[in-house]
Amino acid sequence: MRALQHFERRLEGAVEGFFARAFRSGLQPIELAKGVQRYATDHQHVTSDGVVVPNVFRAQVATKDFERLSSFGESLPRELAQVVVTTAADRGWQLRGPVKVRVEPSDKVKVGRYTLTARVEVVEFNDRDDPDPAHATSRPDPSDSNNHGPSTAGTVNPEAPRRSGLGELAVRVLSGPATGTTVTMTGNRVTLGRMSSCDVTVADSTVSREHAALVRRGDRWWIVDLGSTNGTTVNGVRAAEQPVGPGDRILLGDAVVELVGA
Repeated sequence: MRALQHFERRLEGAVEGFFARAFRSGLQPIELAKGVQRYATDHQHVTSDGVVVPNVFRAQVATKDFERLSSFGESLPRELAQVVVTTAADRGWQLRGPVKVRVEPSDKVKVGRYTLTARVEVVEFNDRDDPDPAHATSRPDPSDSNNHGPSTAGTVNPEAPRRSGLGELAVRVLSGPATGTTVTMTGNRVTLGRMSSCDVTVADSTVSREHAALVRRGDRWWIVDLGSTNGTTVNGVRAAEQPVGPGDRILLGDAVVELVGA
């Protein structure tokens, strides 16, 4: 994934030669990057607006590791925050405010290990139709004011919440006995498959009973394969899940459907 691919490349410029000198042993920066990404993945909350993940993280590391990592200053926590922002954009997650990462030393953590906690901290905008980060306020966390020990912290602002750009979309069946049938996409989930109970029924032997679903995540629709036998492709490319839009052709087994304006 691009979030981790770019992480070390960006961080390497922060301290010249750090891979050769300081990080031959002990906790590696990439381990923290994978940790915040995995934590966000494991602590998703499904809401009516989409999938929400934590945006405020606290990592505790051994004092010896902290001394080494502190050579990065604010670069390390800032790049860790960027990992979350980039991953959220890739996967269609919702972030309720700026991503903040704090790295702290702890005598209770062994060298080479870390502990990680996180929460959702909501940023409230005065005007939801035209949000301006300068006018945003967040709900304070009382525990932060009690932390007077050494730490490094970084914050990255995701793209500000926007008015949904989704227009009316529909699924048009382009093959099989139901060719020409058009089903308007409503709600947050539209199922496609061979069963008559699916929102879009595609009567084809290569289509699984519940083959795939169109899932609304924030201001995007995603196609998600539901473990089908013959797979799902979008515009000729095999897809487990990916964002889709008007004009995209989706192949369910050998059957073809297309997203069109309703």
